Amino acid sequence: MKQLFIDDGIVEQIDNLARKLHQPQKPREYAVVRPEHRWENVGIQIRGAPAWVPEEGIFKMIYGASAESLDPEAKLTSMGYPTGEGFMCYATSTDGVNWEKPFLGIYDYQALLWNGKPIGGQNNIVPTAQWLSPIYDPADPDPARRYKGMGWFAGEHGLKPVVSADCLDWHFLDVPVLPSSDEAQFTYDESRGRYILTVKHGGPYGRSVYLTTSEDLEHWTEQELIFHADQVDQENGVERLTKFFEDPRYLRPHVNRPEEYRTDVYHMAAFPYEGLYLGLPVMLHQSGKHPPMYENVDGRKSVELTCSRDLRHWSRVANRVPFLELSPVGDGSAYDTGQIEPTSRPVVRNNELWFYYSGLRHRGMSIADYQARKHLDGSAICLAKLRLDGFVSLKGGVEWGSVLTRPLAIEDRELHINVDSWHGQVRAEIVDASDGAPIAGYTREESLPAVIDSIDQSLRWKDKADLAELLGRTVRIRFSIMQAELYAFWFAK
Repeated sequence: MKQLFIDDGIVEQIDNLARKLHQPQKPREYAVVRPEHRWENVGIQIRGAPAWVPEEGIFKMIYGASAESLDPEAKLTSMGYPTGEGFMCYATSTDGVNWEKPFLGIYDYQALLWNGKPIGGQNNIVPTAQWLSPIYDPADPDPARRYKGMGWFAGEHGLKPVVSADCLDWHFLDVPVLPSSDEAQFTYDESRGRYILTVKHGGPYGRSVYLTTSEDLEHWTEQELIFHADQVDQENGVERLTKFFEDPRYLRPHVNRPEEYRTDVYHMAAFPYEGLYLGLPVMLHQSGKHPPMYENVDGRKSVELTCSRDLRHWSRVANRVPFLELSPVGDGSAYDTGQIEPTSRPVVRNNELWFYYSGLRHRGMSIADYQARKHLDGSAICLAKLRLDGFVSLKGGVEWGSVLTRPLAIEDRELHINVDSWHGQVRAEIVDASDGAPIAGYTREESLPAVIDSIDQSLRWKDKADLAELLGRTVRIRFSIMQAELYAFWFAK
């Protein structure tokens, strides 16, 4: 298991190093799935991360699509938005970037083509699919439960698990409803055999995150509050809203009522990563209720990074600096200028972490803009990429800095690091856990410096090719860093 520097769980002491948060980078063409059909002409969104199915060599995705109502008369909902239709749709990809939307012939769509002919079954709509899916589970002995997910149960204020044999025909399990407001996140912890569901209820400062878990999808723990906003978030919200109103590069919220400013947690994905749990709380910075119904709020969202070792106690990372942010308006082609909604977890691909998310052009609009149909083509599925293990690094400058670990047992023969030391170097010293004395043959002076940018670099010493003679011994490791960044370390054979 790798040791990351997101928190101080493995850290005893840091000297002259900076802990640096790294944001996922958006490729030039980062909107990978766009609206293109009548049934998705308002926009498309996603909540469950795509699932890789190795037997078929493809990714499978379930996403939500929204379309203008078939009623030619424009009407508003109680939330002040145009009435419309919503669908769940299916897409596949061999590389995670180029996606196909196969026509399935399983849903009869009543809208007409441009030539007046009915669309009928020529669509990728999956009528039984649900938002929080798919999780692919080839180990389940029941083929009917090969794919798993969560969905809002009709007529109930909550969710139920859903399963499918083929990702196209989904069925609710006959279990009690799990209460939740309109957002939730669902994933699976493979190492612990545990399903994780985070739901939204009221709490301190408004919307807050609650947790329930299960080992079989049928019996769930009692929901408990695990994450909420505080007064620091209120101050951050004012600062971030000020930026959106004053910086001309960004889209301004439609409503600005400072007396109504408030920040709460819209929802939070929680997923396992190298022995930790990481969370992506979506912080909603409310700028005020928007007309005409005043039933919802305008504002902006930012995605932060949190970490936990038990799913219940969470630490804010990097002083709450945004991990994933809105894009500037630019030439108008960007989708994620108004809202960001990350999926349940990143996907490991090409030695990177791929974060799929919904990018929305707006959160609130004026009635005039709705009447002008500016809400069309309003959202897409976007992709941002991060170095593997690259959430946080310990960065050294022109003078040496160091990090000393807590005591740990040497588990395998080699010490590996994820490092960017192309312009500097990293050395490792093995010290006795009890008295802190360097172990002969493994001192800093005998360490061969790592001068490389690599996600997997093994370390050596002048006369020691590996750690074989120290196997099982409890030690500390002191990494010395100069003009380099260290992301993680681990033992390997």
